[in-house]
Amino acid sequence: MLNPRDELRQEMGRRRKALSPGEVQELSGKIIKKLDEIEKINKAQVIMGFLSIRNEVDLMPFLEEQRKKGKTVVLPRVINEEVMEAIEYKGEEWTTKGPFGIIEPVGEPFDPQKIDVILVPGLVFDARGYRLGYGRGYYDRFLSRVRKDTFLCGVCYDFQVVKNVYPHEADLPVHWIVTDRSEIAVNWNYF
Repeated sequence: MLNPRDELRQEMGRRRKALSPGEVQELSGKIIKKLDEIEKINKAQVIMGFLSIRNEVDLMPFLEEQRKKGKTVVLPRVINEEVMEAIEYKGEEWTTKGPFGIIEPVGEPFDPQKIDVILVPGLVFDARGYRLGYGRGYYDRFLSRVRKDTFLCGVCYDFQVVKNVYPHEADLPVHWIVTDRSEIAVNWNYF
């Protein structure tokens, strides 16, 4: 019998996998429009995003636009079983396939203390800002290394927000969640 967290992971993995490429692009476009309206993101100089896998929200058009505006965009790269680092994204030619088959940036680690905004992926979020990823804990360990005022914004499809993800003690909540249908203000202290 699966625990509730694993049940949520399986259910959301199935639901996300069922999205067509057209649906992913349409819903991602709606999310990007909302991200463009968030003042905290507009004022940021360094934004950490992610490259989508398994039908995650496709942020690449948004991240490329931020680079055109002169902002620094960083992306995650898995270093080993425990550590994920942020690496500056300098374009598609500066990427390679990482250990889990995920496209990752190449280059030197970027200081997490210099990141203003992190767009956080997840399989499931709840209204308190807690998330479930794939269960390896990379993001929770990484988020514990950023500044206290770094804006953490969860990004997912609306169906991925549930009542409770049954967080563990070490889990760190995001401050805001943006979906294709709504925005959830988790922590108003960041505005």
